Amino acid sequence: MASSWHNENVARQFLDERRAAIPYAGDQIALLLQLIAHFRGAPRRLLDLGCGDGLLARSVLSVYPEARAVLLDHSGPMLARAWKAMERFDDRAALLQADLSAPLATAVGTEPFDLIVSGFAIHHLADERKRSLYGEIFALLGRGGLFVNIEHVASASPKIEALFDALYIDRLASKTGKPRAQVEQEYHARPDKADNILAPIEPQLGWLREIGFQHVDCFFKWLELAVFGGIRP
Repeated sequence: MASSWHNENVARQFLDERRAAIPYAGDQIALLLQLIAHFRGAPRRLLDLGCGDGLLARSVLSVYPEARAVLLDHSGPMLARAWKAMERFDDRAALLQADLSAPLATAVGTEPFDLIVSGFAIHHLADERKRSLYGEIFALLGRGGLFVNIEHVASASPKIEALFDALYIDRLASKTGKPRAQVEQEYHARPDKADNILAPIEPQLGWLREIGFQHVDCFFKWLELAVFGGIRP
């Protein structure tokens, strides 16, 4: 996967600035929990792919005290932040350093999961690998298992992409207190920008259906931000 995420400053800036400015971030996590309650019920075993500092895993473990989580990320700086953030769940969480470009089973084994989540990670993979990873996720889910991807997807046109960028830059400037011109320059020159390999939402939903997921849908979308997934029958 993209190597810029091994840089401590890249990881810090995302966690402390850009993620904090993501529009409707709280709503996306609330929706994740609603999807779990509706489709799955209390999960016992969770896998968080591209976990960052473990935000999604913490959100689930806080609601479901019987759940245990495996958190996976290829970035050393991200995992260092996760070790600290996950301290109160240290008896219910295992952290692994592994790359999503490699087969999942190599890192996590073949024991099935009730729930697999990912947040702003899979878009760093080439489209062919995105699709094959979705297939590996399907194989790792037990019957009735739920997959939810909170993701950055491609805009339908350059005009819409420009709107997303402008509104996100506004949010970043407001959250950080930096001058907007500085934020705009930093945003477009960020080292990890080249790591993004965005795919539109429609083909990704199609891949999930072709693989065998049911109840596939985009449950939330705001410009380039989406929450989508499905159920293994």
